[in-house]
This record gives sequence, C-alpha cells and structure tokens, in this order.
Amino acid sequence: MPSFLQYQHHLRILCLSKCNIGGNFPNWLLENNPRLGEVYLDGNAFNGSLEFLFLPNLKAFDISSNKIQGQLPPNIGSIYPKLMIFKMSNNMLEGLLPSSFGGMKDLQCLDLSGNKLTGDLPIGLARKGSKLNFLRLSNNMLKGEIFPVLTNINNFAYLFLDGNNFSGPIPQALSTALLFSLDLSYNNLSGNLPVWLGDISSLDSLALSGNHLRGHIPPDFCRLEGLQVLDLSENNLVGTIPSCFSALRALRRVYLSKNMLQGEFNVFSNSHLLMLDLGDNNFSGSIPKWLDETSELTALLLKGNRLQGTIPPQLCHASYLRMLDLSHNNISGPIPHCLGNIMQNPWDTDVYYSPSFGYGDFEMFGGNTLIDVDDSFETTSTISFPNSFGAWVGVEFTTKYNTYSYEGSILSYMFGVDLSCNQLSGEIPNELGNLTVIHALNLSHNHLTGTIPSEFSNLQNIESLDISYNNLTGRLPTQLLKLTALEVFSVAHNNLTGMTPQRTAQFATFDESSYEGNPVLCGPPLHISCTEAKEIPTYLPAPDFSEDDASFLDMEWFCISFLVAYANVVVAVVVVLCVNPSWRNVWFYYIESFMYSCYDYFNSKSS
Repeated sequence: MPSFLQYQHHLRILCLSKCNIGGNFPNWLLENNPRLGEVYLDGNAFNGSLEFLFLPNLKAFDISSNKIQGQLPPNIGSIYPKLMIFKMSNNMLEGLLPSSFGGMKDLQCLDLSGNKLTGDLPIGLARKGSKLNFLRLSNNMLKGEIFPVLTNINNFAYLFLDGNNFSGPIPQALSTALLFSLDLSYNNLSGNLPVWLGDISSLDSLALSGNHLRGHIPPDFCRLEGLQVLDLSENNLVGTIPSCFSALRALRRVYLSKNMLQGEFNVFSNSHLLMLDLGDNNFSGSIPKWLDETSELTALLLKGNRLQGTIPPQLCHASYLRMLDLSHNNISGPIPHCLGNIMQNPWDTDVYYSPSFGYGDFEMFGGNTLIDVDDSFETTSTISFPNSFGAWVGVEFTTKYNTYSYEGSILSYMFGVDLSCNQLSGEIPNELGNLTVIHALNLSHNHLTGTIPSEFSNLQNIESLDISYNNLTGRLPTQLLKLTALEVFSVAHNNLTGMTPQRTAQFATFDESSYEGNPVLCGPPLHISCTEAKEIPTYLPAPDFSEDDASFLDMEWFCISFLVAYANVVVAVVVVLCVNPSWRNVWFYYIESFMYSCYDYFNSKSS
C-alpha cells in the first residue's frame, strides 16, 4: 500500500482496484478513516483476515478477488448499518452466512460467491420490504432448500445460487419475483421442471443446468417473450422441444445438451440465434436447412445424437460461425466444398456478454460515484442493474483430445470444426484451407478417401489437426511444415505412402502415434526405414512382365507340356504294338537283346 495513506484520516472514497497490491489486508486504513463511504480494493492480492470495524457511513465495500480468510461476523448488519453494496467474492471466507444481512434495510447488492461458506440460506434475505435485488452466492458449499417457507418473494431481480449443494424442488415462491436472471445450476435440485416458471415474464436468462430435474420442457416457457438465455443442460429431461419455441424471437442462446430429448429441432428457425447446443441427446432426422444469409449463428453443437443424411449446403451460409460440432452421429455423404465459406466474418458479431460487472466501477453509475462528497453523505444516484445480465454464456468444445469450456472474451477467439465419428465419404475439399482462423479441425473416424490437401498449409492458426482413421492415400504434403502452431497432429490408420514430414519445428514433437497404422509410411518417428521399406500397393496392379516373373511362368508351362507330350507318346507306342504283330516282335527282340547285353557286361565286370 502507498505509505502516504497511513497519514490520511478524512478519506471518504478509496478506489485502488486491480492494482496487484499484496501483503496483509490494511485494517489500519479502515481504522484511520471512520468516515469512509466507499471502498474499492477488489482485484488485488491481499491476504490475512479482515477486521470488521464499525463504519457508520460505509455504503459500498468491494474487496472481491483477493485472498482474505476468516469468517463473517454474525452482527455485520450493525457494523455497517448503511451498507448498500457488499462484495467479498472470490476470497477464502468460511463459516455460516450471517442472518443479520436480512436486517440491513439499505442493502441492495450482496455478492459472496467463490468462497467456502456453509450452512443454510438465511430466510431473512428475502424478507418483505427488503431492497436486496441482487444476490450472488455462487460456488460455495451452502445446502438445504431454497427459501422453503416463504409464500412470495418480490424483491429479487438477479438471483445466482449456482454451484452449491441446495436440494429439493425449485421454490414456487420465486414465481412472484420480478426476476431478470435466475441461475440455480449445478446443485442437487430435483422434481419436474416447474410450469410456473413461464409466469415470470420479466426473465432475461434462465439457467437450471447440472441438476436432477426431469419431465418435459413445458410449453408455458413460450410465454417468456423476453428470454435471451435458456440453459437446461445436464438434467433428465425427456420428450420433444415445444414447437412454440419458434415464437421466442428474443432467444439468443440455447443449451439443452446432456438430456434425453428426442425428435427433430426445426423449431429454432430464429435468425437471431447465436448459440445452439443440443449435444448428447437422442435427436434424429437430418440437419435443419433453416440457416441462410441472415443467420447470426456463432456456435452449432449437435454431437452425440442420431442425426442422419448429409451436411446441407445451407450450412455454408453461416459466415459468422465459430464452432461447428457434428461429431458422433450417422451423417453420410461428402463434405460440401462450400464449407470453406464459414468463418469468413468471425469478428462482426458479439458472441457473449460478460457474466459479471463491477458494482464499484464508475461506469456502473453513469460516471459518478455512489455518494456525494459533502458532509451530508446523501445518495446522489441510485443503483441500477443492466437489463441483460445473464448466466454462463459459453460453450464446450473438444480439441486436443480434451473437452474445454470457452466463456467470456476468450469465446471470441476460438474457432473449431469437428465432423469426426460419422459416415462421411469422398475426398477432403481443398476449400477447407480457406478456414484460416480455425484452431481445431477433426475429420477422424470417417470413410474419407483421396489425398491430404496441400491447401491445409494455409491454416496458420491451427493447433489441433486430426484426420486419422480414414482411407486416405498418397504422400503427406511437405507444405504442412508451415503449420508452426500445431500441438496435436494425427494421420494414423490410413493408407498413406512415402516419408513422414521432416522433424523440424512443431513436427519434431509428434511421436509414433501420430503416424501409426499406415503400413507403407516410413521414416522417423516410425521404426520403418525408408531404405528397407517395401511399397505395398493398395490397388490391384497391372500385369508385370518382368524377367523373373516371365521365367517362372515359362518353367511352369514347360513342365505341364512335357508331361502331356510324354503321356501321349507312351499311349501311342502301346497302341501301335497292339495293332501291328510284326512291330511287336521286333520291339520284343530289341528288348531281349538289350537285356542279354547288360547281363554279359555285369558278368565280365564281376570276374
């Protein structure tokens, strides 16, 4: 901390956010300045414990994203009686959540996410007349039911309780709240998906993923005309998607993956849709053909279903597309040549809006601070929350043999295509070399033929290229050595010939597994020397009339013809001797003379 602050005793506003200041938390700063009204020390590296000193004028306190330890005092409501904004997210707090938060009459924003808080949710947080309209307790260890005994809750506009251990059903008391955003994902909630959620007409984003919810998606959800984000993934939902979803013109992001949904999904013919994730379900039919030149779709994830048919040419119109995953289906036919036209306008669409914002940031209050700097300490501007504040708005994509979650600003920089584990055939289009912004391309486990396009050398940003388990032939293009960003490369289990690429740059890092399963491929890192390798053709060769083969064929025919001719001579002699007696007598005479001659010869030798 700057040393001059030790001599300040009249501070009212202190803003040192994101300055990377470390050491123990400066409790002396709060002790020396009892008139503090706003404190913003978020995004630093403070550790140790916080002494909760009595500050009667404190209205905004933000020390999130530090390493503060300890517990919150049970009487925090009396320590900070005028508090409006309290943020201690992403620290190391433990213990129970104080129920005295419910008695703070001016508290409007409470964010304690990313800690280790335990216990139940205090009922007082939703008391009648409360001004608390922003509550984020995500990623703690809270348990129990969510407001189990309340009959109505009308104060919350933004409620984030995701990443805890809450159980039981979704409380119907939430139906009376004017909620903009509701995130209860990754808990242990059970029961059917509530029909009454369709009555919260103000909902902008709804996230219930990672629970044990079951049943159908209620058609009542079609009344949520302002809904932009819908996340029901990783549950036990069944049935089809209600056809009335086509009327939700504001819908921008849909996540329904990892359920047991079925049928077709032509209901999403919405030109304003940005993300559609329907992976790991039982959807059937063909890929919809509703994409056109007006589509703003940036992510289409349909992996792990039962889709059939071919890849429609209409998909080539998705020039804003960043991620395309059609893997693990039964899609057949060739890869369209026009697929190289996607990702041509990758920077023209905002694919995300940030799931967090700073309540102490000056832009939050229109360029003004929360309080007026005079002796009255009266509020000069009210807290207002944006109309579009959603839940997690990322995608999951498999690359480099792992599945990663892309969210926030990084989502704008990830580009990938995965067509693996299908029945695709034909040659790899040269036009795929036009996807110059792509980071991952997976065409493995198909029936692709032909050669590897040398145009792949244009993919200067690619980090993962997998075209293994196909029927590719020919040599590996030497132009691939230009791909200096490659981290994962595999052409294994094809019918490639010739030498492996020279082991320079990134290609010096690839081991034998990148090339195995190609019987004729030789060179390091394979254990097949190109000087000893014998090329085995993969097709039926034309007749080869070389000298060695010709000699082998002549000898075979000679033996056959000799045996046939010998048999014919023997038969002819026997027939002649039987027919002509005089020739038969002459034949026997010569045989007898030959026998006596041999007898005399052997007798003379023995004597």
